[in-house]
Amino acid sequence: MIALQNSNIDNVGAQGMSSKKEFDLFFKKYYTLFLSFACRYRLDTEEARDIVQDVFIAFWEQRENFSSIMTIKAFFYRSIANRCLNYLKHEDVKNRYAESQLERMQSEEFIQENIIREEVSFIVRKKIKQLTPREQEIIILSLQNKSNQEIADMLSLSVPTVKTHKMHAYARLRAELEELRFLLLIL
Repeated sequence: MIALQNSNIDNVGAQGMSSKKEFDLFFKKYYTLFLSFACRYRLDTEEARDIVQDVFIAFWEQRENFSSIMTIKAFFYRSIANRCLNYLKHEDVKNRYAESQLERMQSEEFIQENIIREEVSFIVRKKIKQLTPREQEIIILSLQNKSNQEIADMLSLSVPTVKTHKMHAYARLRAELEELRFLLLIL
């Protein structure tokens, strides 16, 4: 709890930091010090600023719990240190994940899988374009996870009609893509 005496923010009393003016004075006096402390953790300046500002907000919300400048500064140093370390740990996890993803993407297996996926997708799209226009619409909507009822409503058809078109379209696609299914099993 900080009380100003002759505008000296370091004089602390039982009344606490009761005004925004006192908080502003405290902020002006200590912000640079706390920012410098945060920057020692090798954070970029923007992230350090965000952390320090977050701690000032947390302090403002809990200001009644502090009775001396020593406890306030201890709160700031510990909070800033913890938040900086948490940020760095999170960045480390993100970096390790990105590295593992990059390694995976550089693998021959990943490249081959994606080539096969793209080729299969291309062939399937080509075969879908050979269906009747109505069947194309229904299959495309079905591939977008639309229910039979939703498709029927969108196309002003009955649900049995949608089911019939899907049945015929899937039968044609199965017949047309049989050799592709066999090829995928071999791979």
